[in-house]
Amino acid sequence: MSYIFEALQRAGAERAGGSRPEDADSVADLLRGVEQEIERKQSLSELPAATTRAESPEAGTFASAKVLLPALPADARLVCLTDQGGLAAEKFRVLGLKLRHLRERRKLKRIVITSSVPEEGKSLIAANLALNQSRSKILNAVLIDGDLRRPALASRFGFHRNLAGLSEVLRGERQLSDVVYKLEGSGLWFLPAGVTPENPIELMQSGRLQQLLEQLETFFDWIIIDTPPILPLADTPLWMKLADGVLLVTREGVCDKKLLGRAVEVIDRSTMLGVVENSCSSNEQKYYSRYSSAAANGKESSAPASES
Repeated sequence: MSYIFEALQRAGAERAGGSRPEDADSVADLLRGVEQEIERKQSLSELPAATTRAESPEAGTFASAKVLLPALPADARLVCLTDQGGLAAEKFRVLGLKLRHLRERRKLKRIVITSSVPEEGKSLIAANLALNQSRSKILNAVLIDGDLRRPALASRFGFHRNLAGLSEVLRGERQLSDVVYKLEGSGLWFLPAGVTPENPIELMQSGRLQQLLEQLETFFDWIIIDTPPILPLADTPLWMKLADGVLLVTREGVCDKKLLGRAVEVIDRSTMLGVVENSCSSNEQKYYSRYSSAAANGKESSAPASES
């Protein structure tokens, strides 16, 4: 099983033939250079037809979408919005780059973020990944709260948890264009879970979910879906059947090996993108701080690479 998060210093080796920018004095500069290179290729239509840029949301169905200003709670931990220069945000940049590289070889728009059991941080990972992907000037992203039982994303952004969303669309009470919101200051679009239904599985099997995702694919290049844990619910397998790729989040000290193994068995190997290890023990923060400080002073850091 491969881990998505690897040493930051390895990012440069995965640039598909690109070269290090001459002015790259820090890890952040290096990653920004790689992102710009990938965006340049995408803008020149060098990607397969299945992964070319979608029509701009502002020009189509979502032109009149509501713009919401996030009121982040103190424990939101949305580092890709509030601390873009920190180590955690750098990690999400590495993850985002890996996903962009995969898009050069396969269709990859619908990405399910899930976990084996509750409390492993899947919603946090989904939100930060979506925020990172929304930074692109070429590709746009929408974040879906697909956990109809215990939705968490609306509250994480500081909105009311019953903000109309996915449930209302699946019940036929709202149009999709009425419940996809633009988050001010981030470039991210957001489809909340809506009011919790009595029977989520029955609602998801109504036949509207596939149509909803196809409609979103017309306007968005990245569709990041936060789903319930795999065990013991049946919701996530339904989402995974509609996904191009699945990221499994595991948290040190929360999920044991046996449960993790059971969760991996449920995921189709053709859609398994990798594992994100959350809250792992590491000395990377110390090395990153030393590296960044040295780069800011125009010096080369002597800190060794650290793996996560």
